[in-house]
Amino acid sequence: MNSLLRASGVALLCLLAATVSAGPFDRSTVLVDGADTATASLIPPKTVEQHVRVASYNIAHARGNEEGKDKNEIARKENLDGIAALLKQHEIDIAGLTEISQGDLRAKFRNQPKYIAEHAGNLHYVYGENVSRLLGLLATQGNAVVSRFPILSSKNHVLYRTDPKHEQRSCLEAILDLGNGRRLCVLVAHLSLLAEESDRQVEQLWKLALESKYPVVLMGDFNSRPGSSRIKWLASRMKDTTANVNTTFLNKPDVKIDYIFSYGSIRAGTAFVDGFEQGYSDHGCLINELWIRYLR
Repeated sequence: MNSLLRASGVALLCLLAATVSAGPFDRSTVLVDGADTATASLIPPKTVEQHVRVASYNIAHARGNEEGKDKNEIARKENLDGIAALLKQHEIDIAGLTEISQGDLRAKFRNQPKYIAEHAGNLHYVYGENVSRLLGLLATQGNAVVSRFPILSSKNHVLYRTDPKHEQRSCLEAILDLGNGRRLCVLVAHLSLLAEESDRQVEQLWKLALESKYPVVLMGDFNSRPGSSRIKWLASRMKDTTANVNTTFLNKPDVKIDYIFSYGSIRAGTAFVDGFEQGYSDHGCLINELWIRYLR
C-alpha cells in the first residue's frame, strides 16, 4: 500500500510539473546538463544561455559614405536618423559605435550618442571621448555603447600612442546588467592606423578582456585586416565572431577592418553587414547574434 501511495504521489508531481506555465520568453535558452529528454523537465537546470544581438558600427559622424573632407565632414540628420532606424530594424540589443561626436559644430551641436539611443528605441547609452578641438566646440570624437540593457558602470581607457601629436585612441568599457544577476563586459575601441601603435593597442585590449570578471564582447574599428599579425594574434586568444565577413568598408572586397570578438563562455551565429546601400557611413554595420552562458 505504501509503495502504491508513493508511486501515485510521484505521478501527481510529474503531472503538476508538466502543467505549470514556464512564464514569458525572456530571450534566454535554458540548458540542462547531464539529463536525458525524459527526465530533463524534473531536474533544475544548471546553466542558461542569454541571447543578445550585437552590432559594431563606425558611423563616420553621420557624414555619409564619402571620404571626410571639408564640408563632407559635417553630419547629416538624415544619416543619423537612418543609423538609428537600422539598429531598431535589426533589434540590436548592444551597439558599439565609433567615430561618433557629441554636441560640436561637426555634429551640428547634436549629441549623437543620445540621439541614436533615443531614436533606436529609448535605449541606454554611454560615451567616451578621445578627441576635443577648440574646447569641444569645433569637433569631438569618441566611442559609444548603446544598449537595451542598463549600464552599471563605464570607463574610458586611454590607449598607447608613440607621439602626443598623434590622434588619441581609447577603449570604452561598459558593464551591462543583463538581468537575473548576469553581467556582461562590453569593450568598444577605435585603433590607430600606425602599426607600431595598433600592435600595442591590441595587447592592451587583450589585457582588459583577460582582467574582466565577466564574459567579454570586444568590438570596433581596428583599422587592420584579418591577415595582419595583430589580428591573428588577438584571434588566437579571443574568438573572432565575424570571421565569415569579407568586407566592412565601402563594400570593397577583402577590406574588413571592423570586428566583434568574444571572450568567455559565448557562442556566436553567422555575422553579416548592412548599411552599404543606404550610405549612412563609409563603413557597414557589422551584426551578429551571441549566446552567453551563465551558471543559473
